Amino acid sequence: MDDDIRVTLDQMPEKAPRSKLEPHEDLIRQLRRKGRTYEEIAQFFAEKLNLKVAPSTIYAFVRVRARRHHRLRVELPPATAISRMPQPAISGNDETVRRRMEELKRRRPPEPEKPLFHYDENEPLHLIRTPAEETNH
Repeated sequence: MDDDIRVTLDQMPEKAPRSKLEPHEDLIRQLRRKGRTYEEIAQFFAEKLNLKVAPSTIYAFVRVRARRHHRLRVELPPATAISRMPQPAISGNDETVRRRMEELKRRRPPEPEKPLFHYDENEPLHLIRTPAEETNH
């Protein structure tokens, strides 16, 4: 980078936070780790910090920061709550996973289901019978 640009950049002041929650980011993260809901965090802020904020605002604040840190999920309650959720079975090394993916790609898509009814806007709805059903009736 050019020295003039670097000097200008170094002299540029930091922008003020855009969110009133910015100074409390660590506190929100700790409360979420302790399993607190966004509603409970909003109540905590109102009672302890005299800061009125909607739970949806806290949720959006957390979500934006999660995206910023290249995480795919919003910060969730502790692992004990998550461990009760079914986890996908992933096992094997990279080669095994790669082979399984290739097998899935080679699978044929399922045949489309045949319609059960025939629709014509000028006629009543008709059930389509299979040849096997025709011989039984």
